[in-house]
Amino acid sequence: MITVDTKGIEWEDPPRGYYLTDVKQKVIWRDNETGAMMALLKFPMGVADRIHSHPDANQLLYCIKGEVKSPQGVKTTMDGVSTYTPKGEKHGASNCSKETILLFYWDGPQTIQI
Repeated sequence: MITVDTKGIEWEDPPRGYYLTDVKQKVIWRDNETGAMMALLKFPMGVADRIHSHPDANQLLYCIKGEVKSPQGVKTTMDGVSTYTPKGEKHGASNCSKETILLFYWDGPQTIQI
C-alpha cells in the first residue's frame, strides 16, 4: 500500500492547451506503463474545459467541493457526487458556479479528443 499526503503536493499547471481557464492539478498517482492516473483538479469559477472525450480511458470523477454544470446545462455535480464517463463519450464542464475541486481517475492514457 502506498499512502500519499496531498497537502504536501503543490498545485501545478496541467498540460498546456487543454483547459480554457486557470485550472490547477495535483497528480496523486500515475502508472507510466498503462497511462492510468489519479489527480485532484481545481477549477476556478467560470468556463473550465472544452467538450472532449478520452478514447483510451474511462473517467471516474468525485466532487470534493463545488458545483460543475455540463455544457447542456442538464446536470450539476455537487459535493459528494460521483460520475463515470465511458471511453469515447463526449463530456466537459462549461460552468463552475464557484471554485470546484474534483478527484479524477483515468484507467488508461488521458488522450484527449476535442
